[in-house]
Amino acid sequence: MITNARIKNYKSILDASVSLRPFTLLIGANGTGKSNFLQLLKKASDDPYSQFPRHVNHPSSDQFFKFQNHEGEIFLIENYYSAGSETIPELQNVSVFSLDPAKAGGKEPLVESPVVHEDGSGVVQVLDSLKTGDREDLFDTIEATLREYIPEIKKLSFVPGQTFKQLQVREKYLTKPIPVSHLSEGTCLALIMLTIMFQENPPSLICIEEIDRSLHPRLFGQIVRLCFDMANRENMPQIIATTHNPYLVDQFRDNEDAVIIVEKEKGETTFTTLEERLMHIDPDEEPLGALWYSGFFGGVPGKGA
Repeated sequence: MITNARIKNYKSILDASVSLRPFTLLIGANGTGKSNFLQLLKKASDDPYSQFPRHVNHPSSDQFFKFQNHEGEIFLIENYYSAGSETIPELQNVSVFSLDPAKAGGKEPLVESPVVHEDGSGVVQVLDSLKTGDREDLFDTIEATLREYIPEIKKLSFVPGQTFKQLQVREKYLTKPIPVSHLSEGTCLALIMLTIMFQENPPSLICIEEIDRSLHPRLFGQIVRLCFDMANRENMPQIIATTHNPYLVDQFRDNEDAVIIVEKEKGETTFTTLEERLMHIDPDEEPLGALWYSGFFGGVPGKGA
């Protein structure tokens, strides 16, 4: 797990540090730098020896990125085309997703070496490869874990096809299987995320843009509980997600150190934990999301934007 990142001179981030948890939520107004941070992690993973964009006001200033993991290992990238020693394992395979629940389970062609793509497509291909290959244990783990969170589901199966396959589920009390496309968006999102985590070569770090996109508020607790549980298991990917939704923030009661408030002050991105902001107030009488929405601890338009 990456525990800390120090960033100097990358896009809107001039000089800032951010502490990370197994599952971290980034909140803040549009344009404050949440996506810039995720893009940096992705670029540091894909091409750490390339040129990184700098803050528009400081194009000639020094640039470095320092990442530290839970074992104390450090990976340092300094200035143009100059990187430190071998990257830490957590930065060797970073993926940034913008998941669409509608992409889960639809008809997909069979391909070699399938993966779950950034929009969530590829789930059928990955699951079919696990089921029909020599990693049926991973398929069984996905199916069993999905049942833990969605007890109505009994099993996953495939609509047969020579070149295409489609995913279906059998639910309790129903006499026939139904297409995954008929399931709730929360169930589809849970299926996508579990497939990402348990595919044969999962990302070391999973970044999810607007994790609450198109979800009903009643499903937020379910998805947050899944992410906390998965990210805290041994040998599972770390998760960083962004949101603008106060109801999702409500789910982080007693995990305020895992919420990062991202703001922009005088054109520069800053990172502050929700725990730090709550040190000087008593939040017990109000939900966390309501306090955030009201601007009580910043991270909203007009408050540090």
